[in-house]
Amino acid sequence: MTYEIDEGQEEVNSVVAPDTPLPKDLLEHLESRKKQRKEVIDTTEKLSRFFVGWSLNSTGFFIAKFLLLAGGGVNYWLAVSLCFSVCSVGSFAGLTGFRVNYNSDGLEVDNMQNIFKSAAGLVTAGTVTWLATKDYQYFEGLTRETAAQINQDIQTIEKQYPQADPWLGIGLMVFFLAAALGIIFKGGSRN
Repeated sequence: MTYEIDEGQEEVNSVVAPDTPLPKDLLEHLESRKKQRKEVIDTTEKLSRFFVGWSLNSTGFFIAKFLLLAGGGVNYWLAVSLCFSVCSVGSFAGLTGFRVNYNSDGLEVDNMQNIFKSAAGLVTAGTVTWLATKDYQYFEGLTRETAAQINQDIQTIEKQYPQADPWLGIGLMVFFLAAALGIIFKGGSRN
């Protein structure tokens, strides 16, 4: 079935009738639902951003702690670089909408707030990395001081009693081991 339309026959007589206005209470209800939905979306976005950032920072922190616990000074720079890298992932993801352009009017920058968010994320990543490694640095310094003091005490005793040299070293080792074990096992049972 075909229709033949004569161009002269077709006249445009259609007039668009105005929409019937919605009742005022329905408009208010729709507006309040729209506002509520926007608030829910904004809250969900903020919560998801917080939990993603928190999970990245805690993952980087625990990776660094594990590497320092497992390997000590051998893994120090690996722990620092991995912790900072994992913690800063969210910062670099925020740069997706950032745009810089130079034209005849001068420098044009879009989404500048993303740079500030990324800078804050990098500062947070640096802080988490410092917190993850500060205990190790403290205990490493303490261990070096203790070892230097023990070495100095042993040299002092060896100068005073040169005939007891090998037995004195063995005796001091047993004494320090017993003292350390005593401190460890009795330190937690104080009332």
